[in-house]
Amino acid sequence: MTTTFQDLGISDRIIQTLLLKGYESPTPIQIQTIPLFLSGDCNIIGQAQTGSGKTAAFGIPIIQNITEKTGRVQAIVLTPTRELAIQVCDEMSSFGGIKGLNIVPVFGGQPIPIQLRALAAGADIVVGTPGRVIDLIHRKKLDLSHLSYFVLDEADEMLNMGFIDDIKEIIQHTGDDKRMLCFSATMPKPVLGIAKKYMGQYEMVSVEKVKEDVLIEQLSIDVPPALKFEALCRVIDSDPDFYGLVFCARKDTSDDVVQRLEERGYDADVIHGDILQEQRIRIMDRFRKQKLRILVATDVAARGIDVNELTHVVNYDIPQDPESYTHRIGRTGRAGKNGIAITLLTPADFRKFAFIKKLANADVRRVELPNADQVASMKRDKLLHDLSLAIDSDFVHTEEAEPFREFAQALITEDRTAEDVVTCLLKRAYESRILPRADDKIIDEMFAQIPKQRFTSDSGKKGRYGAKNNDEGGRRGDRNDRGSSGGYKGKREGGRSDRDDRKGGSGGSKYKSGSGNKGGSGGKKYGDKGSSNKDYAMKRIENKKSKY
Repeated sequence: MTTTFQDLGISDRIIQTLLLKGYESPTPIQIQTIPLFLSGDCNIIGQAQTGSGKTAAFGIPIIQNITEKTGRVQAIVLTPTRELAIQVCDEMSSFGGIKGLNIVPVFGGQPIPIQLRALAAGADIVVGTPGRVIDLIHRKKLDLSHLSYFVLDEADEMLNMGFIDDIKEIIQHTGDDKRMLCFSATMPKPVLGIAKKYMGQYEMVSVEKVKEDVLIEQLSIDVPPALKFEALCRVIDSDPDFYGLVFCARKDTSDDVVQRLEERGYDADVIHGDILQEQRIRIMDRFRKQKLRILVATDVAARGIDVNELTHVVNYDIPQDPESYTHRIGRTGRAGKNGIAITLLTPADFRKFAFIKKLANADVRRVELPNADQVASMKRDKLLHDLSLAIDSDFVHTEEAEPFREFAQALITEDRTAEDVVTCLLKRAYESRILPRADDKIIDEMFAQIPKQRFTSDSGKKGRYGAKNNDEGGRRGDRNDRGSSGGYKGKREGGRSDRDDRKGGSGGSKYKSGSGNKGGSGGKKYGDKGSSNKDYAMKRIENKKSKY
């Protein structure tokens, strides 16, 4: 028997709102958490993965229990990133249908006067990042002494980002008469330590992790560095319904990629640490509404993005570690839907990605890009389908169609058949979309040479695509592979330091190395020990032969 929202004890007012939002039945974490929350006064720890519906699991009962317009903050939800704070705030605001309920998001990157005015107007619930919450507490603009509910969302991610001391400080500014809820995808010791110290007696609810990776087809494509962007375009073109994230390792790379995509006519945008918060909000709103089909992002900027409909994740640059790989690809294949994760590999990436695959226990299949004719055929099939739907729709029988019908009748004469007219119209309107470009055949030939040249050594010298993108990494501090003197700076977002993106900023992240970590004098955490170009090339040849 299917559990309904009525079975969980949710009020009719909220149920009506949920039905209007399209919620049909509760998820497993909601089934376990909501009745426990509503029926008692215990603290709760919930273990559930991203996309499981945990925002509703704590948001619905909080909204049902609090009284609006009391003049004091009754609940606070801490999130690791500003994007997640905005998302949780929007989601909770949509649950209640209460006009007087005031839910205020607070986070770094937005001018603080805006948030001060919102708090002064009377906040019932605050959703925020730890850095900004502490700032407001120190300014005496946020009073948590009358708090009824304290929620930690994505607790393990907050600990990974270095917020554990901030969380402890915030808890010290709350009263004793409150309930605590902690939600986390994993349960590392520091999370359990916080529970033991601050939560006292608590109930543990856990949802078995859905094997979503079986819904994700993991692919890799070997590409020479000079054709990496062309490979990305082929990936996008190969699926006319492409709706996905493209991950880059650096902000300047992501800017370059999105600029080149826009020049090609793709509907794309970018988010990273230098994008202003208001602009990020607008971009994410467009992306969630699918008005934007391609979003290029860095790892830190993409934290908190929760979109269930993504068809693709593309690793334009390989991730830094197995955890990042898992988090990246996990953004597709959600809510029971299939997804595709594609990693573009240059020769400089082969060794490190083999290491990532092994530790992540990832089943990645190596494939070749579709050629220009195959992509064009896919585009034609999509266009044929879309036009057929339009022709068979009621539009052709409406008054709106009449001006176009008159135009069509003027084009069709005794000397011009309908087929001739349609042929000319298709050429003028769709030629660039359904036929290969002039350069595509040349690019096909270049891609076709890759398998034969992948492990070419020429008496110990680098392969054709190895040289400047691999062994010279030391001289210029290559970020993708090894280095001997340049070093890998490892800034996950680099540049400015933001209180809400703690491990980035000018100080770098946990991968920062001044003289190198396990990678010669300037390598990286997963780097290779320094060796001569000849030795390294030969070693790589032997490794790849054994691999395949």
